[in-house]
Amino acid sequence: MSVLWQRVRGRRMSVPGGPVGLRLSVMAMIDAVGTGAFLAVSVPFITRSVGLSVGELSLGLTLSAAIALATAVPIGILADRIGPKKVLVGVSLWRCACFVLYPFVQNLWQFLAVVCLLGLVDKAAAPMEQALVGQVTASDDRVKVVAVLRSLRNVGFTVGALLGGLGLLIDTRVGYGAILLLNAASFAVLATLAHRLPLLGTPAKSLRRRFSVAALRDKPFLAFTGINAVLTMHMTLLSIGIPLWIVEHTKAPAAVISPLVAVNTVLAVALQVRASRGTETIAGSARALVRAGISLTVCCLLLIAAPKPPVVLAVGVLLLAMVALTAGELFQSAGGWGGSYLLAAPGQEGVYLSVFWLGVAVQQIAAPLVIGLIITTGTAGWVVLAALFSLCGLAAPAIGRRAGAQAERRPHQDAALAEAT
Repeated sequence: MSVLWQRVRGRRMSVPGGPVGLRLSVMAMIDAVGTGAFLAVSVPFITRSVGLSVGELSLGLTLSAAIALATAVPIGILADRIGPKKVLVGVSLWRCACFVLYPFVQNLWQFLAVVCLLGLVDKAAAPMEQALVGQVTASDDRVKVVAVLRSLRNVGFTVGALLGGLGLLIDTRVGYGAILLLNAASFAVLATLAHRLPLLGTPAKSLRRRFSVAALRDKPFLAFTGINAVLTMHMTLLSIGIPLWIVEHTKAPAAVISPLVAVNTVLAVALQVRASRGTETIAGSARALVRAGISLTVCCLLLIAAPKPPVVLAVGVLLLAMVALTAGELFQSAGGWGGSYLLAAPGQEGVYLSVFWLGVAVQQIAAPLVIGLIITTGTAGWVVLAALFSLCGLAAPAIGRRAGAQAERRPHQDAALAEAT
């Protein structure tokens, strides 16, 4: 028994970040399971149980997204004043309260109220979690830890979707409500676990006592954020672009979509940690973004070829395209995480990471329109997108060097500003 316990402890400690990394992993799984379950039932609940139209649902989600974009940076500034851990705990409790109210929505105005309240903190959770990882783990471990968390989130989303499927099978308001309350409970647990995380050193001493929006004036950092945002279009390609292209332009049956998505999930879970290796430096992060750009370019070119061959060959081409897409996803995630950590100004991680994730949020709003246009235009659209991916990937090293040089000058600029004030 003692030997078995030692093996279990050895495996636990093998998690990047040690015991803290293990706690973060548990948090990621709980969060992802709750969110995956919610996503599976949210639309049926609103349209079937509440009785809202698709247009009314879209209105609420659009308003929520607009509010989320407006509040992301102010919440990041707040995190630089009081610390990301406190903000993450507050955000989690806020989301818990909103999802407790969600099952009791009866009409459009109640729905709008709940989703707008959720929108106040919707884009704050991801940068706060990333900033918190930077405060509770050693600098050499943080990118590895985030890679592990992303792998576990993919697993958690799958488990959550299966739980949500139970609600869909029951197909009653009570069943949907149970899933929504499960999601609320996950945020309560997340807040509790985040509150108990031990911080490294004494970060409270480094918290800024004045508001700063320097990240919005940091052009090299904004350029890095921009190319990363473009490369995150792999998310929309996976969820919208490839399925629509298969259905409307290839000979492959629609039934292949689910297995292709499963391939993406399995590869992402298995290879995310490996793909993050070497991204602990700005140069390494830039190289990862180069690989992401090339991989996504290859994906686009393979999709151009997919409509031409017969069914069996078309499926093979689509499989290769999905592998290339997944490679782009893995390298973009690793390069983006590493670079955003390294380029964020000390003491301003909250606002810098909020701006970084804001780029991803803008892409999530704009990309469906872009992908829809590409599906309509066909080959020419895919060629343009492939060129855009290549351009962004190949630009990463130069932008990374410039942003790194800017980061090195910040201590001198901050010292001069302190003397002036």
